[in-house]
Amino acid sequence: MTEIPSETPSAAPNRLLPADGGFAAAARDGLFNTLQPAETPALIVTPHTEAEVAQAVSDAARAGTKVAIRSGGHSWISASLREASLLIDMAAFDGIEVDVEARTAKVGPAVRGERLSKELAAHGLAFPVGHCGNPAVGGFLLGGGLGLNWGEWLPSCFSIRSMRVVLASGDVVVASADENAELFWLARGSGPGFPGIVTEFEVGLKPLPQGIRLATWMFDLADLAEVTAWVGRVSAALPASVEVSVVLAGPQRPGATSDSAAHIVNVIATAFAADENTALAALAAFDTEPLPDARLIDHLDPVEVAFENLHEGVDATYPEGFRYLADTFWLPTDLHDALPPLAEIMRRAPSGHSYLLTGMPGNGVGATLLPKGEAAYGMHDRSLVVPYVIWSDPADDEANHAWLADLRAVLEPLASGHFISEADLRHSAERVSRSFAADDWPRVQQLIATFDPDGVFCGFPQPS
Repeated sequence: MTEIPSETPSAAPNRLLPADGGFAAAARDGLFNTLQPAETPALIVTPHTEAEVAQAVSDAARAGTKVAIRSGGHSWISASLREASLLIDMAAFDGIEVDVEARTAKVGPAVRGERLSKELAAHGLAFPVGHCGNPAVGGFLLGGGLGLNWGEWLPSCFSIRSMRVVLASGDVVVASADENAELFWLARGSGPGFPGIVTEFEVGLKPLPQGIRLATWMFDLADLAEVTAWVGRVSAALPASVEVSVVLAGPQRPGATSDSAAHIVNVIATAFAADENTALAALAAFDTEPLPDARLIDHLDPVEVAFENLHEGVDATYPEGFRYLADTFWLPTDLHDALPPLAEIMRRAPSGHSYLLTGMPGNGVGATLLPKGEAAYGMHDRSLVVPYVIWSDPADDEANHAWLADLRAVLEPLASGHFISEADLRHSAERVSRSFAADDWPRVQQLIATFDPDGVFCGFPQPS
């Protein structure tokens, strides 16, 4: 392994070598996924200032050691684990500074979505944080950010105003639409391929929605075709401010008991509005469109949920200490055209914790939702299907890999692309290229080479 020369003693708390106590824990224990690649860094540095980040990158460049970055979150592929790399852990960059009058905030990359939502709610403001509360904003925003109310507010990266970036040269620059615009374009959507380290984001904020209402309908999985057809009819009449998810889940889903139906399809609708009446009006299509000819197992009438608490139900679907595989598939069709053939595969899942999360962003306008050419994040389509494979016993690894392969066999021929933040980039190289619009991929490659000509940063994970 390559060692990075530095005057800082290896026993210092911000620097760990493989021989140091705590190295293995620092490298791996902080990862949410216990299914991890075998790669091991050569050195872990936890900087506390921007100058320390810049120095660490400069040291790595001189030593010919590649740099990996971790802000904290899920990262199903454990993108921060790279062989013989310098792992820069950005955990100390967790500041939040809110400008209430300007409706902006300066946010460190290690700030978790749950904490950011609570801080902003205290000021009557909101940001389209992720649906989970645990992930930090660094990787979330660089990967595009499929945040709350994304049909109306757009993916979260489009709310970034500017960012401070440490480049491969060790220089620190500000990137925005008016300053270092090419770097700003690249940062919003290139995910783990971004050739720099963001030390601070400046983001635009929204007024806190005061009328959020959430409703659910649970059906037997046997009626999946009827349910997805119903969702398609209802969605056509819904405003973009209503977010609809269709979840296919098994017997170990949160809240299930031994008496529950083994396999279900759950429809979850969340209306984001300024007041209760507006939210209920937005959900009206669910009342006017007759229910499908299907077995309704459970139904929850619209209930009030605080914006800063929306993550709680989603977090429950990702138990800690488990092994995870995930992949993503953008589809040019309605969910009704893709999901019914998956019902039988769902019943064969080796783990009852695994599930499929699906939706149609903006209720059918996903293909035209993004501002064209404004950011590297440009791969989008009508529907999104995300399998989450969740189990605990390493002895079941092969069976769960095989189950995901069965899902891929159905979805890949239908897919127009992938979502880079949760695509299985270690599965195949095309997962990276097809996470970008076809016209954007050459530009992404060219800009990465421009800003990191010597390949200081590890870049996209390679298939294993």
